[in-house]
Amino acid sequence: MSVTPLSRVITESFVKTLTRVGSSSAQSTSTASGTSFGQKSEVSLSAGLRSGARDFSASVQLLNNGISVVNIARAANESLLELVGKLDDVVKDAARGSVSVGKARRLRVSFGEIARDFEKLLAKTAEEKLDVLNPDDLAGVMSRAGLDVDMVTEISGAFRKLTSLSDASVDSAGNVISSANMIPEDDFYRALKQSIVDPDDPMAEEAGGGFTGVRNKVAKLRSLLEGNIKGLDETAEVVGKNLELVRVVGLAMLDLSGSLPSNATAATVAEDLQTRIRQGAPLLLGQAHNLQSIVVAGLSAINGSSGQQND
Repeated sequence: MSVTPLSRVITESFVKTLTRVGSSSAQSTSTASGTSFGQKSEVSLSAGLRSGARDFSASVQLLNNGISVVNIARAANESLLELVGKLDDVVKDAARGSVSVGKARRLRVSFGEIARDFEKLLAKTAEEKLDVLNPDDLAGVMSRAGLDVDMVTEISGAFRKLTSLSDASVDSAGNVISSANMIPEDDFYRALKQSIVDPDDPMAEEAGGGFTGVRNKVAKLRSLLEGNIKGLDETAEVVGKNLELVRVVGLAMLDLSGSLPSNATAATVAEDLQTRIRQGAPLLLGQAHNLQSIVVAGLSAINGSSGQQND
């Protein structure tokens, strides 16, 4: 989505739309000409601004939730990355040269324990209502906050760095790739067996090159997790910018609602709001094009909450 100037978002039409939100039962939609909040009964400009401030307040909660989920996902990927580091240490130890039977047993146990810890963490997150290691689930959280991954360029770019760790997939050769074989356990055990040297055999040769394939696979997994963390950092940054902008907009609406002159019109209110937003968030105006979808998401959340209370 191209960047839209604030003057084309906070317009006379936008303010007039706010004055037609007189009931929390209104349904919100996005239209080609802007945002429709679905309610036809007219209210005053000050009441409309207070209603808008309420909707943006709900949006703040949704965006806060989005950042929280991203942070949880980042922490999970970091925990997995830490385990991958431990796996790499075990592989390096095994590849140093000759391996005795006793050392092979110790290395096998260490590698297996770390691999199981990795799988347990994957399973734990997949069993949650929201799988933070699944980009589709994360995209759903962003969408509910008004930041559709397919529509917000910065988030779309960040999500291209994410790889699901909990869903099975099929590679180009038709092989099923799942979380169960992300760790090259069998490869490691096979290389370890080949590296065992009989200390009583004077003709035995040291072996260590058999771990190259294992190290490459572990390095690939490390790169995948680092890509996830980078993508999540970029996502959090974009959501954070929108969160701060939405806060400024909501506060500007609330403040202005209590100080409107008697001759105020939707056009003058829009100009005043633009001025206040520019003063309050001069470095965040590049996110202004997201405001309409974010406020619709906020109103939808309010309507959904109201509907549940009425059930």
